[in-house]
Amino acid sequence: MLEGSLEAWLPHFRSIEERFSDAIEVAWPVCIGPLQLKKNAMTHEDHITEHLVQSLIRTKAIPGRIIYQYTLLVQDEHDNVSVSSNIDFVLTVGDDEDVYLACECKRLNVPYKSGVRGFVGEYVDEGLMRFVKGQYSNGLPLAMMLGYVMNGRPDRARRGLRHAMAFRATATRLQSIVDAPLVAGRPLRFHTTHACLPGHMIEVAHTLLAWP
Repeated sequence: MLEGSLEAWLPHFRSIEERFSDAIEVAWPVCIGPLQLKKNAMTHEDHITEHLVQSLIRTKAIPGRIIYQYTLLVQDEHDNVSVSSNIDFVLTVGDDEDVYLACECKRLNVPYKSGVRGFVGEYVDEGLMRFVKGQYSNGLPLAMMLGYVMNGRPDRARRGLRHAMAFRATATRLQSIVDAPLVAGRPLRFHTTHACLPGHMIEVAHTLLAWP
């Protein structure tokens, strides 16, 4: 666990997140290259994430260990230990296994024969809410979410997420939303802050990655 206040740790986590996001941006075209020839069959969320994590590890640009499918264990009142869930991937921070920068990944704007499905509700309900409830990153000041925008239109995905988060503002205990300045050719980014159910504040850095 972190020692001291979360507010004191937040700048450190922000610095790590910025470096991690830069590394993700560099790794993204490398990651999706082998998937392009198999686009229709091999673009499920988990498969994309596997390729991304492998690309990140190979860059060796980030200090710390990147762990795919980071397992969270829980212990009940009878000291029985079981698997609670798995985070898509984490970057370890220091030597404490409970201190990490978590990254949860979701597909957005997925094209089907019948049309494009936004999946913005799933992004919030099955991704972001895991941080709000304290299932992921409990007691930590910052976490990350990646949106794989499968129709290559992160601007539209952002609009959909804006509506979904506004509709679920109470459920997500939303405190603030800050959009990062748009930079041509770079991923679209924004940050949200939430009052977690365990009783602390958490900042979530969102990055929307466009699938070519």
